[in-house]
Amino acid sequence: MNILHSGRTRIASASTERAHLKTFSISFLLWVLLLPSSTHAAWLPVGPFGGDVRSLVADPSDPTRLYIGTRTGQIYLSTDSGKQWNRLTNLDAPSDWVVDDLVIDPANTNILYAGMWSVRDNGGGIFKSADRGASWILLDGLKNQFVRAVALSPSNTQIVIAATRQGVFRSDDAGANWKQISPLNHPEIRNLESIAIDPLRPEIIYAGTWHLPWKSTDGGATWFSIKKGMIDDSDVFSVIVDYSSNRTLYATACSGIYRSDSAGGEWIKIQGIPNTARRTHTLVLDPQNPRILYAGTTEGLWRTADRGQSWQQLTPPAWVINAVHIDPENSRRILLGTDHAGVMESRDGGRTFQPLNQGFSQRQISRLVADPARDGRYYVALLHDRDFGGVYVTDNRGASWQRLGEGLRNLDILSLLVLPQRDSNQNSRLIAGTTDGLFEYSVAQGAWKKTGQWASPQINTQKPAKRGNAKPAPTARTAPLIVHDLFQRAQGEPVYAATSFGLFRSDDAVRWQPVPSQGVWGQFFRVRALDREGKFLMVASSNTLSASWDGGLSWNPVYLDGSGPLKVQQITFSPGNPQVIFAGSDRGLFSSSNGGQSWEKFGRGVPLSSINDIAISPSNPQHVIVVSSSGIFQSIDGGNRYQRLDVVPDGLPVERMAFPSNGSLELMATSANNGVFVFHDRSLLLTELLQPDR
Repeated sequence: MNILHSGRTRIASASTERAHLKTFSISFLLWVLLLPSSTHAAWLPVGPFGGDVRSLVADPSDPTRLYIGTRTGQIYLSTDSGKQWNRLTNLDAPSDWVVDDLVIDPANTNILYAGMWSVRDNGGGIFKSADRGASWILLDGLKNQFVRAVALSPSNTQIVIAATRQGVFRSDDAGANWKQISPLNHPEIRNLESIAIDPLRPEIIYAGTWHLPWKSTDGGATWFSIKKGMIDDSDVFSVIVDYSSNRTLYATACSGIYRSDSAGGEWIKIQGIPNTARRTHTLVLDPQNPRILYAGTTEGLWRTADRGQSWQQLTPPAWVINAVHIDPENSRRILLGTDHAGVMESRDGGRTFQPLNQGFSQRQISRLVADPARDGRYYVALLHDRDFGGVYVTDNRGASWQRLGEGLRNLDILSLLVLPQRDSNQNSRLIAGTTDGLFEYSVAQGAWKKTGQWASPQINTQKPAKRGNAKPAPTARTAPLIVHDLFQRAQGEPVYAATSFGLFRSDDAVRWQPVPSQGVWGQFFRVRALDREGKFLMVASSNTLSASWDGGLSWNPVYLDGSGPLKVQQITFSPGNPQVIFAGSDRGLFSSSNGGQSWEKFGRGVPLSSINDIAISPSNPQHVIVVSSSGIFQSIDGGNRYQRLDVVPDGLPVERMAFPSNGSLELMATSANNGVFVFHDRSLLLTELLQPDR
């Protein structure tokens, strides 16, 4: 008998329930007590490794000590030249802050500065650490400033200059106090992107704006334009002072790379890099030979050995390079901070590169799926990672990952479905819903192939063949088919697809027939079939939850709180009793105990918050995990009572959760932007939740 609760309505009798729960409690407690003890639970990051690196810096006193900053307000540290990365968890930066610049004080390498800006608004600031990244403080003087670059005076590191959207700021006491040194409300010296200080004369400051460069020779008291020779309206991404001659400058801009041999008096545009790669994010001089420069661009890494007269491309053009570090003791060792690919390393001067990402994951994951037929196998689908995205699979609970990306055309994956085969010797079929249709992975070919024969003429994806010189007739499809969700209730049953063109059903995941959905408004984002015949269907569309009890012939809106439509993000039913349904909305968790006929606000202990995911153990329906914007909550009585799990990845919001197919207590979780974590502690269940009702 299943022991499931829905609010105050109980499926089992109270006495039977208490006896069953007591037996379960004693058995489980004995099992837990026999396990090795653990002083604290830990989530371990397991990848897939890589992602977006916005800044990269090495400790000048210890080149094996490296720091990287990410696009989601995170900083990682490596103490072994990048072989292993660890996230610095004491940095309390919002997840929408970009760590665009990291600076280490060369006079005291315990001190670091992290310049940040907000993606969502004009906020940002500078975080400072005085203990090599162990702890951080947000500097008061630049709170809410959109900081794009930070520079220290080489001759006096107490002088710190910050480039912000508002203007140029200066501190003479290592960040304790700040003052704006560019004119207030200046029409041009604003929206700064880069900053540089003359290494010999700290009163000379160069500032690159979204509209040409500026210079001060008196510590910021006065400023003058230094745009001669530069194409007008150039965004200046970086300004570099040649360490061998402070009269030689380099500037990278949206219009190309420039050199000045007169301290900015006049600029000469350096030729050689194609216009398609002219957005050069960073330029670095070889520490042993200033004639050699490396340019990190939106189309790969380029090298010149003659101060820019000729260039050689060292990496594929798909690489977006945000930061370049040349080992001062061995200039053939090059580290790159990239979008999507994380950190890449070359030990042969740029001829070859290898990833250096163990422990670092800056991945945005859309789906996490356990293979029901293969213990230890999980699939994750990625968003926005271009050539490095697609689907990743692990057969060993995250110890290693294999990328399944060939054939996906860099599409974002919105849904994944594993279809176990009746023959146990066959691999499960893997289906992916994308922003442009449905794809299936071929194990034999090692690639994805677009699939799906859709009966609706509005989404015909087959272009007619050409005849002679005649132009092909236009297809009936007017927009890409977006497959938001895929669902199969049990092996051998129909498969359902929630798409931008409506709801579909298939017996083989190849030929698809539309399910009637008259009266359901908007795109379909979630679909669940709650019975074998597919008569009882639930779909979540743009902002409405709808139910059908006749296979789609008629639909009724579901008002979870009785007041009107809510945005429903998850629909889950108990594997032990499909009459018990959970719905996660942007306004909390709801439940039905009678197959969706009635609903009530559910989840004692889960606060009013947006629900990201609901996971139910396949081997024990009493074990329910709810992931919300306010934390992770656990129930071991079928969802009647919840308790917050304090053991969560430090500082990282969790988006999705999955139980392994064998029903063990090991959990997989995905964070919003930092990859997959695995929870190994078998004492996860809290003993106070195991007590029977009184």
